[in-house]
Amino acid sequence: MPIWVDWNRTPVSVHGSEQATLERLILHLRNTHNVRRRSLVMADREQGGFLFFLYQACNPLWIAEFLAQLEEE
Repeated sequence: MPIWVDWNRTPVSVHGSEQATLERLILHLRNTHNVRRRSLVMADREQGGFLFFLYQACNPLWIAEFLAQLEEE
């Protein structure tokens, strides 16, 4: 269930192999860090899996925090 972020593109894209995990990440970013400007999770036609786009600033540590929580489960 790897998640990776392409910080070098505009808008930033967040990729993952499972749609449900990306939806949980969106909820974490919204509820914990008030990140609201983003796209819906959609199929990644270029690389497979799923992705969504972030249209506002997001600290990379916020995503790392979510990933650490996933590992604890």
